[in-house]
Amino acid sequence: MNTKSWISALLLALTIAACSESDKASLELSGLNYTDAWITTFSVNEYGGHGISPNGGGGAFVCCITIPRKWHAGMKVTVRWTADDRVPDLWKERVVEIPEYTKEDMGAFAVHFYPDDSVKVLVTSKMEGHPDYPYPRPN
Repeated sequence: MNTKSWISALLLALTIAACSESDKASLELSGLNYTDAWITTFSVNEYGGHGISPNGGGGAFVCCITIPRKWHAGMKVTVRWTADDRVPDLWKERVVEIPEYTKEDMGAFAVHFYPDDSVKVLVTSKMEGHPDYPYPRPN
């Protein structure tokens, strides 16, 4: 391969890489615990989260999870968590659908843990407590 062909191939590869990178967004990951138990740690598609106190969370963020900039139907993530660091192999796992989001929602990726071991996720620019926040704390 001559120098001109090599440079052309390199430029093409860089262009393709730049386009594919622009299709992704990195968001901070945050967890909200609506249970009475500690969540020792959690992850979303193997992106590590943080510990969350009982009925706490929402204020700590971990960088970062990568998601497509454009939402499409059927997008899912795998959420894993453990609530007991004395039994490190006691992990729970749920596959959760990501609700529709827009570019205006790109702020954080919030994970909500409920007492029945259900999990909801959300791409949002709003904080819990905002009147339009779709997942209020259960009473």
